[in-house]
Amino acid sequence: MKSSSYRPDIDGLRALAVIPVILFHAGADWLPGGFVGVDIFFVISGYLITSIIFREMQAGEFSVLRFYERRVRRIMPALLVMLLVTVGAFQVISLPDQARGAAESGLAALLSLSNVYFWLKTGYFAPAAEFMPLLHTWSLAVEEQFYLLFPVFLIVVHRLHLPIKYILALGTIVAFCIGLWLSYNKFSVAYFLLPGRAWELTLGGTIAVAGLPVIHNRHVREVLPAIGVGLILFSLFYIRSDSVFPGWVALMPCGGAALIILAGGHSWVAQRVLGSGTLVFIGLLSYSAYLWHWPLLAAVRIHLGINLSAAAATIVVILTFAVAFLSWRYVEMPFRNRRVTPNRRALGLVGAGSAAFVALALVSIAADGFPSRLNERGREALAGKGDIDPLDSICPEGGFHAECRFGNPDAPVSYAVIGDSHASAIRAAVETSDIMGDTAGTLLWDPGCPLLDGAERLGSEPEWTATCNGFKARVWEFLRDNKNLTTVVLAGRWAGLWTGVSNEVGGALRARLTDGETVSASPEETKRVFARSLTRTLERLSKLGLKTIIIGQVPEQGFDVPRAAALARLFALNDPGGVARQEVEERAGEVDTVLAELSAGRNGVKLLSIWPVFCGPKSCGIERDGKPLYVDDDHLSHWGAITVAAPALAAAMTPPRSLALP
Repeated sequence: MKSSSYRPDIDGLRALAVIPVILFHAGADWLPGGFVGVDIFFVISGYLITSIIFREMQAGEFSVLRFYERRVRRIMPALLVMLLVTVGAFQVISLPDQARGAAESGLAALLSLSNVYFWLKTGYFAPAAEFMPLLHTWSLAVEEQFYLLFPVFLIVVHRLHLPIKYILALGTIVAFCIGLWLSYNKFSVAYFLLPGRAWELTLGGTIAVAGLPVIHNRHVREVLPAIGVGLILFSLFYIRSDSVFPGWVALMPCGGAALIILAGGHSWVAQRVLGSGTLVFIGLLSYSAYLWHWPLLAAVRIHLGINLSAAAATIVVILTFAVAFLSWRYVEMPFRNRRVTPNRRALGLVGAGSAAFVALALVSIAADGFPSRLNERGREALAGKGDIDPLDSICPEGGFHAECRFGNPDAPVSYAVIGDSHASAIRAAVETSDIMGDTAGTLLWDPGCPLLDGAERLGSEPEWTATCNGFKARVWEFLRDNKNLTTVVLAGRWAGLWTGVSNEVGGALRARLTDGETVSASPEETKRVFARSLTRTLERLSKLGLKTIIIGQVPEQGFDVPRAAALARLFALNDPGGVARQEVEERAGEVDTVLAELSAGRNGVKLLSIWPVFCGPKSCGIERDGKPLYVDDDHLSHWGAITVAAPALAAAMTPPRSLALP
């Protein structure tokens, strides 16, 4: 039964939040800012929960225990059902490490710590987020952490008779400034953790304690929610996944939500648009829809790949709302109604469900995801995840160590393989291809940091940028001071750097580049920065008297090759095919053409284009003799480096070591 203060337009606002989130996660590229729906949820939550707390405190009826009992009834039943089904299903449909990861993240979600869990799990070599079925629970954890502290704060302020609305307003401003600083300096902290998001919840809370203004002017009453909806809609198309976020831009969706709430529910927009039956109904389903959409997408993507077809994505979206209706009707509603589910029964069922889930998760973790499900061929495929260059285990990131040396142990180091993680992945091919002859080399590498002189990645955290710039400075110092060096071998994920995005088949790489001459953040400007910075690199190497070999783009598969092969063998399916040759021609071929143009006319510079060796008439290979050629979607395995890339380099280098400087 709804209270007399129930506002249908807020349920409609929930729909305006959840629909973009689901569509964005399903792959709707035309809605680049769909993820801001989560921020709208935070504002709504802050308003509604603070309204209840403040109203009860003013009436002298607030109870912390009753507050948390309501939170348990509201959040836990549907969450537990989703956790049990998702983690249980992933023990069957996913690979052992994914099954174990689902169990671990499920425990974190149950403890309202999943935001911390996923914050710690993010990184350059972290598993693809699209395959983590409980990643979305980070936002629930942020809310619960907030409400663990917020009621106590309100009680203290209320009992001290302090001006709560001014304190909360000031707190919102301070929290926003903290979040803003974190967005530009500690992006992952700002995104996943409470300090970066608290202001969105307190913004809603400030509206609740300040009270809704009485708007007598009909035009103002109509315009405010219209502006609010406009801000939200604009943010859905303006904000992008590579925007600094939350940052300043989060003011648009959050401010839009705040205006809608502030205007009350009496405008035409509130009653006829947000208050329409369809949006209100979707809003009622929004919590369950949010809970279920990501696990369903992750389960499908594990088997179909990250980029779903329009048909597959549509089916998942429809299924999401079907499951959400069942969850709302048969789980959420009964638990919210004390007559249907009294306190003792509700808490008992939640306790039993929690115990059952903890048992399931601990068994999965103890069993390491049940690897016995894989046959020998499946285990062989999955072992490809660990088939990295042996030098990686002893050569730390960066290099500049004796352990990073390879080749003839008695010869001075005359070759340096330099670049990002792709330099590390292809180093063994350089050593075994006879490019070096009977000489010695060293590896200088830093993840995500190719030797593009003067270029930086837009949106990167300052610490990462400083580390990358420091690495490049040390490289130039090393090249200047080591007089035995004759040749530099450059490698990188050139296609991603040139285009600014990962290949169309999958992935989420965003590598927009900037330098001192940058005029915009467009893809076209990224290409200009790439060309300028690589030109500067080649010129500096030439001035040092060094010959340069550029290793061209390796085919990017767009899916995790060892996992895909292991999954196929787990379910007795045909091994997955590689990426289409046409796509590789368009992407790797394009950037190799650019590399060739930048190298043309430069004495001592040679491009070795190797992608054609990986490709047949229709597709590009992913295995040889049953072993994966990649450790993920784009990095070569050690097996791939020595069996395919090395012969390709040797064939491209004709005759070997024939570069000549004037």
